[in-house]
Amino acid sequence: MWLFKKSTESRQSPQQPISLGIPTPSTNADLAPDIGPEAVNDRRGSRVVFRDRSEDRRLHASDASTQAHRREDAATLLREREHEREVPSNTPNERPSRDAPDLSSAESQSEVQNRVEREDRGTVTEQPPERISEDDHIGKGVHDTVQLGGSGVVERFNPLKVVLGTISAAYINHKETVAVRDKIEDLLSRIEALEARFATPPGNIVEQKRRREVIRKLGCIEGQLRSLSEKHGLRRLDEHIQGDDVSGLLEDIRETISDYQMAQQTATYEQACKLISTAEASVLNNFRCAQKVEYRHGDRRGCLKGTRTAVLDQIELWTRGFDKPPVYWLNGLAGTGKSTIAQTIAERIFADGQLGASFFCSRDFEDRRDLRFIFPTIAVQLARKYTEFRSIFVPLVQSYPAIVDESLYNQVKKLIVEPLKRSAISTVIVIDALDECKDKEPASAILTVLGQFVSEIPKTKFFLTGRPEPQIRRGFGLSPLAEATDMFVLHEVEPSRVDSDIRLFLRHSFLEIVGRRGGLGGWPTEEQLNLLCERAAGLFVYAVATVKFIDHRNKNPTKQLDHLLLLPKSTVYEGKIKFKENTTLDSLYTSILQEAFGDDDPEDDPMVRSVLGAVVLAANPLSPSTIGALLGFDTEDVIPLLSSVHSLLTLQENTDQPVRPFHKSFPDFIVDPTRCINQRFRVFPPNHHLGLLIGCLNLMNKSLEKNMCKLPDAVTNSQVPDLRERIEQDIDPALQYACKSWHKHLVDEHTARTPEITSALHRFLENKFVFWLEVLSILGAAREAIDALDVVTKRLEASSTVELANDCFRFVTGFFEVIEESAPHIYHSALPLSPRKSMVRKLYERHANPMARVVRGLPDSWDPAIVTLQYSCSTAAWSPCGRFIAISDGGSTAEIRDAATLKRLTVLESLGGYIHKLVFSPDARLLMSCTYRPEKLISWDLQTGVMVSAISPEQWGDDTECHAITYSACGTMFGVLISRLGTFTIRTYNVHSGTHTHSHPIEGKAIGDIWTHGGCLRFATIKPGSITTWEVGFASRNPPTEIESLPLPNNFFHDSSVHAFHPTLSRLAFKHLKRIFVWDAQRSKFLLNERDQYSYGASFSSDGRFFMDGTSPSTIYLWKPSTGYVFHRKLSHETLLGISLMSPNGESIFTFSSRVIQLSHTMDSITSSCNRSYGSFSIGFFPDEMLAAVARILDFTITVFDLTSGDPLLTINAGVLVVDLRAAGNTVVVLGEEHVVTCNLPAQGRVLDPKANVKNSIRTATIRCPGITIVSPVSISPDLHRVAFAQDTSLHLHDVPTGRCLVSVPIDMKFYSDSWFTPDGCQVWYITHEGEADGFTIVEGSKSGVIKLEHLESTDQPPITPPWLSSCGYQITDDGWILGIAVECNS
Repeated sequence: MWLFKKSTESRQSPQQPISLGIPTPSTNADLAPDIGPEAVNDRRGSRVVFRDRSEDRRLHASDASTQAHRREDAATLLREREHEREVPSNTPNERPSRDAPDLSSAESQSEVQNRVEREDRGTVTEQPPERISEDDHIGKGVHDTVQLGGSGVVERFNPLKVVLGTISAAYINHKETVAVRDKIEDLLSRIEALEARFATPPGNIVEQKRRREVIRKLGCIEGQLRSLSEKHGLRRLDEHIQGDDVSGLLEDIRETISDYQMAQQTATYEQACKLISTAEASVLNNFRCAQKVEYRHGDRRGCLKGTRTAVLDQIELWTRGFDKPPVYWLNGLAGTGKSTIAQTIAERIFADGQLGASFFCSRDFEDRRDLRFIFPTIAVQLARKYTEFRSIFVPLVQSYPAIVDESLYNQVKKLIVEPLKRSAISTVIVIDALDECKDKEPASAILTVLGQFVSEIPKTKFFLTGRPEPQIRRGFGLSPLAEATDMFVLHEVEPSRVDSDIRLFLRHSFLEIVGRRGGLGGWPTEEQLNLLCERAAGLFVYAVATVKFIDHRNKNPTKQLDHLLLLPKSTVYEGKIKFKENTTLDSLYTSILQEAFGDDDPEDDPMVRSVLGAVVLAANPLSPSTIGALLGFDTEDVIPLLSSVHSLLTLQENTDQPVRPFHKSFPDFIVDPTRCINQRFRVFPPNHHLGLLIGCLNLMNKSLEKNMCKLPDAVTNSQVPDLRERIEQDIDPALQYACKSWHKHLVDEHTARTPEITSALHRFLENKFVFWLEVLSILGAAREAIDALDVVTKRLEASSTVELANDCFRFVTGFFEVIEESAPHIYHSALPLSPRKSMVRKLYERHANPMARVVRGLPDSWDPAIVTLQYSCSTAAWSPCGRFIAISDGGSTAEIRDAATLKRLTVLESLGGYIHKLVFSPDARLLMSCTYRPEKLISWDLQTGVMVSAISPEQWGDDTECHAITYSACGTMFGVLISRLGTFTIRTYNVHSGTHTHSHPIEGKAIGDIWTHGGCLRFATIKPGSITTWEVGFASRNPPTEIESLPLPNNFFHDSSVHAFHPTLSRLAFKHLKRIFVWDAQRSKFLLNERDQYSYGASFSSDGRFFMDGTSPSTIYLWKPSTGYVFHRKLSHETLLGISLMSPNGESIFTFSSRVIQLSHTMDSITSSCNRSYGSFSIGFFPDEMLAAVARILDFTITVFDLTSGDPLLTINAGVLVVDLRAAGNTVVVLGEEHVVTCNLPAQGRVLDPKANVKNSIRTATIRCPGITIVSPVSISPDLHRVAFAQDTSLHLHDVPTGRCLVSVPIDMKFYSDSWFTPDGCQVWYITHEGEADGFTIVEGSKSGVIKLEHLESTDQPPITPPWLSSCGYQITDDGWILGIAVECNS
């Protein structure tokens, strides 16, 4: 339905694998030079800050008996910290250091043992450590050695390794220090890997400086470790290892090495990114995925040094263990620090070169809470990091861009599993906060899919975090995943250890406050710290919010703390679930709000509530500037207001960065009247949604204009390489939010019907509608337009605004593919091709920029048909929610399509056989199919695409027919109505186990459908004079119970066929002698007695308002209470000889046949005055493009049109049913069923002679391979000499003049949807329904007439875009333009 320029740029071949030339030490895979997915900043600065060891308690899972060590008071700590700050970063005096002894003086293993024995005898005297300068420690000449690399540098690590080995050897028999020895062994392996790295030249001055700094820091640490070992003796050192001193130094070694690795990985990644080809970068940048979800984005912080060491060590051990399970679940309640730990783990494994991708979910951002964004985003990150992965991923996306809209199952299989298997990559993937995703599954959808594939990619590990919510617990409990998962439960860690970490965090935070502000000696006291730790009750979120509250820049911290501790204790709730009895989150939140705004003028309260309401109710987080723009406030007023409650929010220095609640418990608190009892601060959602809606509409009415991003003409959005930069430059974030989310604030009818909203909506649709569509198209959010207009039409009362909204809705659904793919073609194609009397056309025609003149077929008004697509459909089902349609062509696959646009959402693959029945579960979560040959009942999970069960029913044979299927209300059981040899039976099954529970034979003839009522299954039977409804429990052994029996009309004869039954209203539709009747069994009267044509079937809408029979053309009847069903409208599609289904709300009709599928409206405002003829057309363009030959598929007539005037010049009877045609020169070649026809058109020069007799110029040849149909993908070569088609399991190439088969080759059983020759005629390509391409090269042998077809490798891609043909006759011309032709007819 559009004119559209296709790109003819050739695809570039994938980039060759990048060789970075970095050696991989064989001693430790952790230091492998894998490039990380993102660049990061050194979060710890350029120097080691040696923390006070008395504060760095080692928290090991095995240290349950560890006693709390004496803590120094805050003043002493402050003095030591201030001393550290006074020392310049380029001196070695952060802490006293010992010289690293020469290798010649290093202790051997035997000397260590002798020293231990002397200590036991008491013959070793402790000596104070000698202070040795760093110059002695590092050595003169190290500069040159570092600069060049080599053994001199390597030897500098030996003293440190000796000390670590000495400490480890001393505790070989101490079970309680096993974890410490493991850590030391890990550090030794890291140092050895660092040696291997330093043995090579540094390459540049930056690397040289990094190495020198690493050696300096490690030298300082080695001196301190040796000092401690000599001071305390090896036998007594375990007290210090289990305490703070030594464990803290071990952490410093690990972080020093990690900092160096982080810098190395960052530099390597940045260099690798520069080597990605332009074509590959374009694919990666334009692939739809979530933004800013990696660990490096946002304001996330890792764990404070010295905290959470037990869990961090355990997780790191899992990441490195080859024998460890591939999945790790960090399980913890809200506020226990899961995301902080995930951030730290991501940083560490990135530094180790193991991190492949990370995704931090967030319910605050739409793309970060949508499950369908997770795996595409992870795939893009993997592609950026690994060349091998990218070489597989990029061609896949190029050939099948719709994969991003597929089910989770297909996404994981095609985007993650298959590339990882083929590339053999070893990596770790981090996904944080699974509980923040939208997931309606009983068991987590992500985990369900992951369990299906985790065993296929053993080199890939997944680190996942999430609360122990029922969905997530059930997901990890699924059999494939349960055996493959390690788990750490944060909220089951011994409280004393968590309290110790919280105490350490508080101490560290208060020391920073004291250091910045000064004059706070002795603050806080131990008693105050104890109270804060007690109130935190294990929740880090409380501790963090407390510190943020106390550290307000304009407040006295001592008074803030005193004020906080004076509050009474209360109960905290997470949502509505009681969480901890001794925590005071509610009181903390109330106190913060009171402190911030309690003394303000009450007249300012509306602004406070509005701003806070925008923070907690926005569909996506808003920045202060966006909040101000939407609510009409100055940004300068919004910023201080938000800063007043900074402890409850995540604020950035940049006012254009989004503001988010610090924790999800705050939004739950502030909208709950039972928790936020102060009405001055409580947010009332309906009022504040209204304010945001008004702000969005006003901003769009003010700011939207044509071509805001200044896109060139005739391009698709994907063809604009700098589209993202244009968006950032030309579309303000506030306007982006308004365009995508305004309808989400239209929450109820009351809001929609206020005069202010109605007026703003009408102005918007009347003046800015197409500009809004343009922005949505550019933002990749065209589907939001359908949702928004649907909300408007449902929420507003009948008015001119609703009428305009309906017309806008038809515009969007009629041209959805255009709008979604190309913003410029809204003006080039959609507007010029819209009906003449369309309200949208009249309002915006002045903005149209048609690139071709429509000369024929433009309708006056919208046709009832919204979308018509070429598809051979044999069965279909509409979901109960009305959003999805399931269809199948009778093969082994089913498709789920968007019920508003018929856009394919996912493909579901069965286990062979032929699908002939589809049905949704009541919650639209599951889909079941019934197949035959072999007989199976297959159930899919629609969110994941995973096959839930595949049941082979017992005692089913070829003579058994499945009539109907229905799920139980809970979706765990289903029932099937079958018949065999005239006997009907109800059989029930368990969905997940496939167990057959019961069979119930039926006396008499079952009619219509079976359905669920309450917890039971119901069906109806018919016998002379009555119709009876029965009920039986899904799991009941008892026979069916009769519910009611109602009379049938006297003229219901035995040869009448029942077409539909409405169980609730007891309305029966049946056919007798070519007449359709509707009988009201409850009132014993006819509601319809009409028609005298053949009927293909009938259906009722779920509410009974509409009844439709499947004659041709199909007719809709509308229920009128006083007169029964009366004629409403015809669907004037005489070519649609198929079956129609009505949507649950009765507003849409889905019609399907062996040729096309079509979506139509039943709305009264749409008339059927259009005389267009619908169906599939084949079009052939002549080389000069002034003429086109057009034929309706499966028709005999070819019409040649003058494209300048639109007039038909010549009509030809081909003598065969046309399947495809092509034109060249003055010749038209027609491919029909079993024949190929050649017609030479009479012409004088280039002028066609319309009066000439063409009958004698027609030549017909028989194809000796019968069976070509519309569903066979066929193509004719450009020179008109050959025709190719796929049939069953073979590909055939035939000669056009003779019809002789030139060659046939076997192919895999595939369902191809399209085929075409390359322009030179040397290759023929086929495309499957899933978007996969198969190519064949035509090879002519040395002997005349000998031809071969050689299959191209699957990695090869089609050299050009195929000629594209829509169901309504739109095809690409030779120079890349798409032309649409609508044929008028008399009806």
